[in-house]
Amino acid sequence: MQTGQESEDAGPRIWGGTTLTERREARRSALLEAALDLIGEAGAAGVTMRAVCRRANLTDRYFYESFSSRDELLDVLYRQVAEEFLEPMTAFAASDDRSRDRALSEVLVDKVLEDPRKSRLFLVEPYSSTGLGQTTIAVMPAFTRLIQDHLFAHIADPVRRRLAAVSMASGNAGMFSAWLNGSLRATREQIVEHCVATLTAYRSLYHS
Repeated sequence: MQTGQESEDAGPRIWGGTTLTERREARRSALLEAALDLIGEAGAAGVTMRAVCRRANLTDRYFYESFSSRDELLDVLYRQVAEEFLEPMTAFAASDDRSRDRALSEVLVDKVLEDPRKSRLFLVEPYSSTGLGQTTIAVMPAFTRLIQDHLFAHIADPVRRRLAAVSMASGNAGMFSAWLNGSLRATREQIVEHCVATLTAYRSLYHS
Protein backbone atom coordinates (compact mmCIF):
# COMPACT_ATOMS: atom_id res chain seq x y z
CA MET A 1 0.00 0.00 0.00
CA GLN A 2 1.35 3.42 -0.92
CA THR A 3 1.34 6.02 1.82
CA GLY A 4 2.08 9.09 -0.30
CA GLN A 5 5.44 9.55 1.44
CA GLU A 6 8.79 9.32 -0.28
CA SER A 7 10.78 6.16 0.47
CA GLU A 8 14.54 5.75 0.19
CA ASP A 9 14.05 2.17 -0.98
CA ALA A 10 11.30 2.79 -3.53
CA GLY A 11 12.64 6.20 -4.61
CA PRO A 12 10.68 9.43 -4.72
CA ARG A 13 7.01 9.09 -5.60
CA ILE A 14 6.22 10.70 -8.95
CA TRP A 15 2.91 12.51 -9.46
CA GLY A 16 2.21 14.69 -12.47
CA GLY A 17 5.80 14.24 -13.58
CA THR A 18 7.32 15.74 -10.40
CA THR A 19 8.44 14.45 -7.02
CA LEU A 20 7.03 15.58 -3.69
CA THR A 21 10.22 17.54 -3.01
CA GLU A 22 9.98 19.30 -6.36
CA ARG A 23 6.35 20.23 -5.72
CA ARG A 24 7.21 21.63 -2.30
CA GLU A 25 10.02 23.71 -3.80
CA ALA A 26 7.67 24.99 -6.49
CA ARG A 27 5.12 26.03 -3.87
CA ARG A 28 7.80 27.73 -1.80
CA SER A 29 9.03 29.64 -4.85
CA ALA A 30 5.47 30.66 -5.70
CA LEU A 31 4.95 32.04 -2.19
CA LEU A 32 8.20 34.03 -2.34
CA GLU A 33 7.31 35.42 -5.76
CA ALA A 34 3.85 36.35 -4.53
CA ALA A 35 5.37 38.19 -1.57
CA LEU A 36 7.67 40.10 -3.94
CA ASP A 37 4.68 41.16 -6.06
CA LEU A 38 2.86 42.43 -2.96
CA ILE A 39 5.96 44.35 -1.85
CA GLY A 40 6.16 45.96 -5.27
CA GLU A 41 2.54 47.09 -4.98
CA ALA A 42 2.17 48.10 -1.34
CA GLY A 43 5.42 47.46 0.51
CA ALA A 44 6.11 44.82 3.12
CA ALA A 45 3.10 46.01 5.11
CA GLY A 46 0.94 44.41 2.42
CA VAL A 47 2.55 41.02 2.95
CA THR A 48 0.29 38.85 5.10
CA MET A 49 -0.14 35.11 5.11
CA ARG A 50 -3.60 35.37 3.54
CA ALA A 51 -2.55 37.89 0.90
CA VAL A 52 0.46 35.79 -0.11
CA CYS A 53 -1.64 32.63 -0.34
CA ARG A 54 -4.28 34.36 -2.44
CA ARG A 55 -1.66 35.73 -4.83
CA ALA A 56 0.07 32.33 -5.11
CA ASN A 57 -3.28 30.50 -5.37
CA LEU A 58 -2.35 28.24 -2.46
CA THR A 59 -3.98 27.46 0.88
CA ASP A 60 -2.52 28.40 4.26
CA ARG A 61 -1.62 24.74 4.75
CA TYR A 62 1.04 25.15 2.05
CA PHE A 63 2.23 28.44 3.50
CA TYR A 64 3.05 26.73 6.80
CA GLU A 65 4.66 23.88 4.90
CA SER A 66 7.46 26.33 4.00
CA PHE A 67 7.35 29.13 6.60
CA SER A 68 6.43 29.30 10.25
CA SER A 69 5.26 32.92 9.98
CA ARG A 70 5.05 35.98 7.79
CA ASP A 71 8.23 37.32 9.43
CA GLU A 72 10.16 34.18 8.49
CA LEU A 73 9.02 34.53 4.88
CA LEU A 74 10.26 38.16 4.81
CA ASP A 75 13.53 37.13 6.45
CA VAL A 76 14.17 34.42 3.85
CA LEU A 77 13.19 36.72 0.99
CA TYR A 78 15.35 39.60 2.21
CA ARG A 79 18.43 37.39 2.60
CA GLN A 80 17.85 35.92 -0.86
CA VAL A 81 17.63 39.37 -2.45
CA ALA A 82 20.66 40.63 -0.50
CA GLU A 83 22.73 37.76 -1.89
CA GLU A 84 21.65 38.71 -5.41
CA PHE A 85 23.02 42.21 -4.81
CA LEU A 86 26.21 41.03 -3.14
CA GLU A 87 27.29 38.49 -5.77
CA PRO A 88 27.98 40.85 -8.73
CA MET A 89 29.41 43.52 -6.42
CA THR A 90 31.92 41.02 -5.03
CA ALA A 91 33.20 40.09 -8.48
CA PHE A 92 33.92 43.72 -9.40
CA ALA A 93 35.20 44.80 -5.98
CA ALA A 94 37.91 42.14 -6.04
CA SER A 95 39.28 43.48 -9.32
CA ASP A 96 42.29 45.81 -9.42
CA ASP A 97 41.45 47.27 -12.83
CA ARG A 98 41.68 51.06 -13.03
CA SER A 99 38.10 51.29 -14.27
CA ARG A 100 36.85 49.20 -11.36
CA ASP A 101 35.15 52.06 -9.50
CA ARG A 102 32.96 53.02 -12.43
CA ALA A 103 32.23 49.40 -13.40
CA LEU A 104 31.27 48.58 -9.82
CA SER A 105 29.09 51.67 -9.54
CA GLU A 106 27.31 50.87 -12.80
CA VAL A 107 26.70 47.27 -11.76
CA LEU A 108 25.24 48.42 -8.44
CA VAL A 109 22.98 51.07 -9.98
CA ASP A 110 21.77 48.72 -12.71
CA LYS A 111 21.04 46.07 -10.10
CA VAL A 112 18.90 48.59 -8.24
CA LEU A 113 16.99 49.34 -11.46
CA GLU A 114 16.68 45.71 -12.55
CA ASP A 115 13.73 44.66 -10.38
CA PRO A 116 11.84 47.43 -8.51
CA ARG A 117 10.23 44.86 -6.20
CA LYS A 118 13.55 43.52 -4.95
CA SER A 119 15.09 46.97 -4.66
CA ARG A 120 12.14 48.20 -2.65
CA LEU A 121 12.44 45.27 -0.26
CA PHE A 122 16.20 45.60 0.11
CA LEU A 123 16.63 49.36 0.21
CA VAL A 124 13.32 51.01 1.18
CA GLU A 125 11.43 48.63 3.45
CA PRO A 126 14.11 48.40 6.20
CA TYR A 127 13.40 52.09 6.94
CA SER A 128 9.77 51.30 7.76
CA SER A 129 8.33 49.21 10.59
CA THR A 130 8.16 45.90 8.74
CA GLY A 131 9.98 43.62 11.15
CA LEU A 132 13.07 43.58 8.95
CA GLY A 133 15.30 45.45 11.39
CA GLN A 134 17.11 42.46 12.84
CA THR A 135 17.50 40.82 9.44
CA THR A 136 19.03 43.99 8.03
CA ILE A 137 21.45 44.23 10.96
CA ALA A 138 22.51 40.64 10.31
CA VAL A 139 22.95 41.04 6.54
CA MET A 140 24.57 44.46 6.10
CA PRO A 141 27.99 43.56 7.62
CA ALA A 142 28.70 41.47 4.51
CA PHE A 143 28.44 44.62 2.37
CA THR A 144 30.53 46.61 4.83
CA ARG A 145 33.26 43.95 4.76
CA LEU A 146 33.25 44.01 0.97
CA ILE A 147 33.96 47.75 0.97
CA GLN A 148 36.42 47.51 3.86
CA ASP A 149 38.50 44.61 2.55
CA HIS A 150 38.61 45.52 -1.14
CA LEU A 151 37.71 49.11 -1.93
CA PHE A 152 39.49 50.64 1.08
CA ALA A 153 42.27 48.09 1.55
CA HIS A 154 44.82 50.91 1.10
CA ILE A 155 43.79 52.54 4.40
CA ALA A 156 46.34 51.22 6.88
CA ASP A 157 44.60 52.28 10.07
CA PRO A 158 41.93 49.61 10.76
CA VAL A 159 39.67 52.05 12.63
CA ARG A 160 39.74 54.56 9.77
CA ARG A 161 39.20 51.77 7.26
CA ARG A 162 36.18 50.59 9.21
CA LEU A 163 34.83 54.13 9.60
CA ALA A 164 35.08 54.72 5.86
CA ALA A 165 33.39 51.42 5.01
CA VAL A 166 30.49 51.82 7.46
CA SER A 167 29.91 55.43 6.43
CA MET A 168 29.85 54.60 2.74
CA ALA A 169 27.63 51.53 3.11
CA SER A 170 25.04 53.34 5.24
CA GLY A 171 25.22 56.49 3.14
CA ASN A 172 24.64 54.63 -0.11
CA ALA A 173 21.76 52.68 1.39
CA GLY A 174 20.06 55.92 2.42
CA MET A 175 20.77 57.52 -0.95
CA PHE A 176 19.31 54.61 -2.91
CA SER A 177 16.28 54.49 -0.62
CA ALA A 178 15.59 58.18 -1.28
CA TRP A 179 16.08 57.64 -5.02
CA LEU A 180 13.64 54.75 -5.09
CA ASN A 181 10.95 56.43 -3.00
CA GLY A 182 11.07 59.54 -5.17
CA SER A 183 12.38 62.04 -2.63
CA LEU A 184 15.70 62.20 -4.52
CA ARG A 185 15.40 63.10 -8.20
CA ALA A 186 18.46 62.09 -10.20
CA THR A 187 19.32 60.24 -13.40
CA ARG A 188 21.09 56.91 -13.55
CA GLU A 189 24.27 58.61 -14.73
CA GLN A 190 24.14 61.13 -11.88
CA ILE A 191 23.86 58.31 -9.35
CA VAL A 192 26.77 56.45 -10.96
CA GLU A 193 28.91 59.61 -10.93
CA HIS A 194 28.08 60.17 -7.27
CA CYS A 195 29.16 56.64 -6.34
CA VAL A 196 32.45 57.05 -8.21
CA ALA A 197 33.04 60.47 -6.63
CA THR A 198 32.34 59.08 -3.16
CA LEU A 199 34.95 56.36 -3.59
CA THR A 200 37.47 58.94 -4.81
CA ALA A 201 36.69 61.25 -1.90
CA TYR A 202 37.29 58.57 0.72
CA ARG A 203 40.58 57.58 -0.90
CA SER A 204 41.67 61.24 -0.81
CA LEU A 205 40.57 61.59 2.81
CA TYR A 206 42.70 58.68 4.01
CA HIS A 207 45.95 58.48 2.11
CA SER A 208 47.42 55.72 4.26
